[in-house]
Amino acid sequence: MTVGGEQQQAVLLIEAEWRARTLILAELEGSYEVVALPGLRFALPALTSGVVRPALVILDVTQEPDAQLQQVEQLLRLLEAPLLLLVGVYSAGTFAALRGRVAAWLTRPLRVGEVVARVRRLLPTTTDGP
Repeated sequence: MTVGGEQQQAVLLIEAEWRARTLILAELEGSYEVVALPGLRFALPALTSGVVRPALVILDVTQEPDAQLQQVEQLLRLLEAPLLLLVGVYSAGTFAALRGRVAAWLTRPLRVGEVVARVRRLLPTTTDGP
């Protein structure tokens, strides 16, 4: 993420469900700067305006009312960063066309640790080992 002209390793977490957003945020904050937004309707304007320029984006479409295929495709066009897409088992078919266009795909139900492990693979920190 660009802040004051400096490039930082930051994660944009787009998670509509507040419990999941809180848990993932808590697990990532020790290693990354994290900006957590409660949905695509907040994330798309922030990305379009350049206010938010993340190094990695996590999008959970499971309980996201605005998560239609077209909105996620719009997000992908805006991003200069990899996208980790979290999908529910019942919505996997809706988003299947995006599977080859995202950096990682995780299907819910899942553990927060799985999300954190995938983030670490996609965006290693200076404290992560080889």
